[in-house]
Amino acid sequence: MSNWSIDYASINVNKKGKPLANPTGFESGALQNFKSGASTRQTSTHDAHNDSALKIRRAWDVAWGPAKSIPMNAIMIYMSGNGVQIFSVMITIMLFLNPIKAIMSTQQTFSRFESKETSTDLMAPKLVFIGLQMVTMLLGIYKVNGMGLLPTTTSDWLAFLPPKQILEYVAL
Repeated sequence: MSNWSIDYASINVNKKGKPLANPTGFESGALQNFKSGASTRQTSTHDAHNDSALKIRRAWDVAWGPAKSIPMNAIMIYMSGNGVQIFSVMITIMLFLNPIKAIMSTQQTFSRFESKETSTDLMAPKLVFIGLQMVTMLLGIYKVNGMGLLPTTTSDWLAFLPPKQILEYVAL
């Protein structure tokens, strides 16, 4: 045998003759208890509780999902300007239609988290989801107002009143 090779079979692992200690975290009876089925009932209720807690946590992740798109939508309405062009109109339509579609499919969105244990706990994530969709729709209302398409004065509603006179113009 060369000097650079090791024969692992010839290495004496335990020089003192007593058995080695188990590593940290090793439970010798864990496998035996699992095989015998003694603690199966306790583990099944514990697993069901962990499963429902995981479902609720994932439901909250889905509920906060629209909050991630609100800053992007705000930047898009800022960059598109206040003029009535096709791009700004398309963005405004998107700010209204996508939240309406999401609100209409709220039950379908959260159906994968439904179970007997989580049916009452899903109400708060659903309300947060709907609220964040409403915030996106408020961005759309702000955009429509900035474009001048939202009727905010009395002359917008009554034909016999003269339109509002703008007193100052700022040229940039």
